[in-house]
Amino acid sequence: MILRWLIRGSGALAAVIAVYVMSAVAGGLIAGPANSIPAAAPTRFVGLVIGPAHTDLLLPLTTAVRGDFAFANADAVPVSNPNAEWLVIGWGAKGVYTTMGTWGDVSLPALWRGATGDDAVIRMDVLGPVDTTGIAMIPVTDAQMAALLDAILDSLLRDGRGKPIALPDAGFTATDHYYAATGTFHIARTCNVWMGETLRAAGIPFGIWTPTPYAMHLSLWRFHSPG
Repeated sequence: MILRWLIRGSGALAAVIAVYVMSAVAGGLIAGPANSIPAAAPTRFVGLVIGPAHTDLLLPLTTAVRGDFAFANADAVPVSNPNAEWLVIGWGAKGVYTTMGTWGDVSLPALWRGATGDDAVIRMDVLGPVDTTGIAMIPVTDAQMAALLDAILDSLLRDGRGKPIALPDAGFTATDHYYAATGTFHIARTCNVWMGETLRAAGIPFGIWTPTPYAMHLSLWRFHSPG
């Protein structure tokens, strides 16, 4: 009897995983609703660094970006440093994202909260010169860039004075920090889903649901392949 239930349970789990994966494939290929941004010639590139589980956004540290994110200087994220060329933005589950040096650092309760619903955070860091080989670089217009910055800033939770809420002692490098973010992270709304939503908010075509790195790659192939 127990063996029969185990077989049924494993079969049901496999079916759920299969539906999730197939839905992610479809979600990466089907265009999601994007804000209407006036057409114009691209003026710069933003980058998507897609890892085994997580995607970071690379923003060129233009004058506008340095100004919008100047608040992070107070948290040791040196966006005003002239040697910094890129701002790194990532969104994720608080319990996992703020403790993960490697997967071995993450506790099972944190993983469970990440799957079922955890507070969201945004990580910011800066980089100097970056070799963009192997990084997906998306051309954007001035209007798209402005809308992208607005979408990211709107994802930050703020205190009563309108200041982004920095997490205490949160960070893995000498130049990064975490901030409280809007929304809830769960298995249906992962960091990759947030990234797709944020790009579409800036009028950048992307898939309607991209929970996995593979779905991100599919969306890039579908909507941003050269030619």
